[in-house]
Amino acid sequence: MDIEYHYYITFIMALKAGFGKEQAYKIAYSSQYTDDNDTSYKINEGREDAYENYISQTMDITKPQEERLRIYPIFHFMPGTSEQICKSSPDRKDGKLHLLNTIPNNQNAALLLNDALQSGNFYRIGIATHMFADTFAHQNYVGFKDEFNAMEGFLQGLLPNIGHADAKHNPDIPNLAWKDVRLTSKYHLRKNKEIFLAATGCIFDQYCSVLKTPDANAAKSTLLADIGNAIGSEVGNATNKLRSQRYAMYKELLKDSFIEYNEDDWFNESVRYERDPMTIGTPNIRTLYFWKDGYQKSDWLFFQEAVKDHQNKALALLAPIFDRMEVAKLDNW
Repeated sequence: MDIEYHYYITFIMALKAGFGKEQAYKIAYSSQYTDDNDTSYKINEGREDAYENYISQTMDITKPQEERLRIYPIFHFMPGTSEQICKSSPDRKDGKLHLLNTIPNNQNAALLLNDALQSGNFYRIGIATHMFADTFAHQNYVGFKDEFNAMEGFLQGLLPNIGHADAKHNPDIPNLAWKDVRLTSKYHLRKNKEIFLAATGCIFDQYCSVLKTPDANAAKSTLLADIGNAIGSEVGNATNKLRSQRYAMYKELLKDSFIEYNEDDWFNESVRYERDPMTIGTPNIRTLYFWKDGYQKSDWLFFQEAVKDHQNKALALLAPIFDRMEVAKLDNW
């Protein structure tokens, strides 16, 4: 999924469940920023209040396998339990199973989302919502470089078998109907609209359960109808025109509560940067980063701490799987 779900639809869901406007905005922003938080910063380097963040996304396929494991399964391809993987994995033409297979609405993802909701930390709720929603869009892929992800085709043969790279953006487009050719004919048709609405229903149920939303079933029916109407009819080819139309529909559903997303807003509110004077005029100009006044209560810092919390809890859940796979010790991550 991309910003269309992680920000717009998440914003709508949070509001409809009963979160306030600012709370819903923080949840939605955190959900989308989980994808945009792909740069490591050293702030106030060398000082007493020096700080380093953890990234929750990487586009760098050259990173070591273990580093991708710290990111992809934890934030974007949460695997189910071993029992769920054996029972819920659809038939593949090659008959394979994988310990890291992403199962929609799986037990690990549900536990992490519920824990975040119980914490009342809106940044953690957004991160966990992102992770949980991706279990639907990224089902039957693993957050690992593995032939399990491979699809047929010349172009696919040139791409690394990481996540759904071979399927390109097909799993993330809300109204797209496409075929996952790794699966047998009974399962290979992917109807993203049905999948996205199923994700919405499950997340909304969890939101409402914690918030004790009045008339939650009626609210859910209205929400799913509104989101389904905004997504529109299924298509075999995605177009920017249809995407723009969906954006307009989401904004209409949000009405006066809508706030435009800008991935730099939270960072720029808390951090300033300047060129290192010692490197100006050299081939390797370096940027230095410093906290702004009041950073201790900034959204960016709270989000980064929530990333660390989510990672720690997710690693604890997945430790038995990583142990079975004999990957690098988690203490080194």
